[in-house]
Amino acid sequence: MTTTSAAAASRPAVPTAVEHVRTEADASRLAHHLQDAGRRWPVVVVSTPRDRGRPYVDAASVLDEVRGLAEVVVVHDGVASWAFSHGMPPGTQVYGGASRVYPVGLAWVHDLDRSHLWLAYDEARGARVREQLVQDALGAAASAGLAGTSAPPDAAEAAAGATVLGVLGTRALVQTDDGATLHVAEELTLPGVPLDRLLARGMRLRGTVDAGAGRLDVRGMLPDAAEQLRRVTAACPVGAVVPARVAGVADDAVTLELAPAVRVRVHRDRVTGNDLDLLGDLFSVGEVVLARVVEPTPVPGPGGPVLTPALRLDDVDDSYDAPLPAVRLLDGGPPWLDPPAVLAGEGAHHEPDDHEEASGREDDAPAPPARPGPARPTPAVLARRTPPPSGTSADSPVHPAAPPSRKGALTQLSLSLDEARARAAEAERELRNLRAAHRTLELEVAGLRDHAQELRARLDRREEQVEQLKTRVRKAEKAERALATRLAETGAAPGRRRLFSDPVEQLRHDVRVTWAETVPAQEKARYPLGAYEVGPEFCASLVDVGRGLEERVLRAIVMVVTDRAPGVPGYELHRLRSGDGGGDPYVVRETDGAVAWRLSLQVNAPQARRLHYWRLPGGGFELSRVVLHDDTDP
Repeated sequence: MTTTSAAAASRPAVPTAVEHVRTEADASRLAHHLQDAGRRWPVVVVSTPRDRGRPYVDAASVLDEVRGLAEVVVVHDGVASWAFSHGMPPGTQVYGGASRVYPVGLAWVHDLDRSHLWLAYDEARGARVREQLVQDALGAAASAGLAGTSAPPDAAEAAAGATVLGVLGTRALVQTDDGATLHVAEELTLPGVPLDRLLARGMRLRGTVDAGAGRLDVRGMLPDAAEQLRRVTAACPVGAVVPARVAGVADDAVTLELAPAVRVRVHRDRVTGNDLDLLGDLFSVGEVVLARVVEPTPVPGPGGPVLTPALRLDDVDDSYDAPLPAVRLLDGGPPWLDPPAVLAGEGAHHEPDDHEEASGREDDAPAPPARPGPARPTPAVLARRTPPPSGTSADSPVHPAAPPSRKGALTQLSLSLDEARARAAEAERELRNLRAAHRTLELEVAGLRDHAQELRARLDRREEQVEQLKTRVRKAEKAERALATRLAETGAAPGRRRLFSDPVEQLRHDVRVTWAETVPAQEKARYPLGAYEVGPEFCASLVDVGRGLEERVLRAIVMVVTDRAPGVPGYELHRLRSGDGGGDPYVVRETDGAVAWRLSLQVNAPQARRLHYWRLPGGGFELSRVVLHDDTDP
């Protein structure tokens, strides 16, 4: 096995089933998992709405799309939702029907745009949110370098050739040479390039097969920046007019993309000759414009001067300059950009001759007007369309123009009326869509406000209960200490019988007896005594704790190994740091990766005792030591 294959084999597997979080302990573990800087895959978290046992988003369907690349978790409304929100940084929670994808790393904690929040309050919205979550999860997996990692360790065995059957939205359907039908995900290709601008029906592809997700990973055949530059240089000769996408607009320049990784900065003196023009009024990021290729300017580089493409816009006429197709990013694929559509009324004009005018009929139906395209006219076109001063046109005939015919006036009026009606209908449709979207947002905001009020009331009740419990615990501990003191003074303090000469065997016996006495019979199956190990220094650290505290140590051990300690507020359970500072790193054992934890056995007492233990990577626990408050060694 190669080094890469060995690393892939040792990497923990991404969970392949939807996890459901219903308890406070599960919610706390999920919050810690998401905030672990070492987490290796994205996590999709879906929450259930109020008074509904399942989310509007089909979590199982999401998992089918991201299997092997991301984990899917459902947080149920109630105590679990509250605990999860409490354990997450502000603004990063999900609850009440919301969902989001948590990428690898912790950049999303400070930049919420990296983890977009999606809201679903009905089945239709849930279907749309499902698609968004799949796209976010696949994009996060690609950014983390996970795409294709679920394939067999031997990459040669996973390699496959395929033919594109068709492109539907963000998915392309392909058939491999052995007859299997798979899909290619847009999120795992070139960012910012729609899939139908990269792949075309009948194209030949090569990639690795992710059989579990039914996906073909083609990232290995995508062109890098150097290959894109080579293709641009070959397809865009000097003097040609080519489509380019606006990537940025500044006061002094426009940045254009001839390919996703090939950007050209065009200074305003090559954009417009009018000093009063504002480039921000002429261009919008994302639109496609036509640009002329000019002689490249050498740019200094580490290996010598580098020739990069150069463009200008001020001498291009969108109506008369025939553009070349945009660059094809893959052999056999489509041009990655469509040329901009010419605005209605632009273009070459054809003047009818006398024969055509005479042969026309009054009842000829005019052709429907062309709908204006999304492109903007370049400054050259704007200048050409500016009417000259009255009586100064060089093209004006020396004799008066003949008055327009009745037919021509009627035709022009009909065209104008049809165009006005089309624009009015389009405006009405946009208005209806905006009103529907506004209503949906109003309902979502109202739902969030109701949920926030409910959470506030629930939080107030919980805080009141916590204060009451603190008082009861404080009184009980005080009474316990007083009773232990009186028993010690009278010599009647009960002690556990020593039945084993080996202190480890005696400890295991005492822990099992404590578990049997403290866990009710009907809950023993739910809270079995988990696996644990006794560290070499643990029994020695119990010698001077005293009989009263020894019972508390045994109860704490039972709570730890039954995995209920995180739910006991009085234990103040937290990971052990290497120092007293809040920014000091957590203690992790280098030999096996075990994580150190610290639990409070006493509070509000001088040199209060603490229990230190290790949580093992494969499950289970190892008891380390019982220490004084100031002892922070594991």
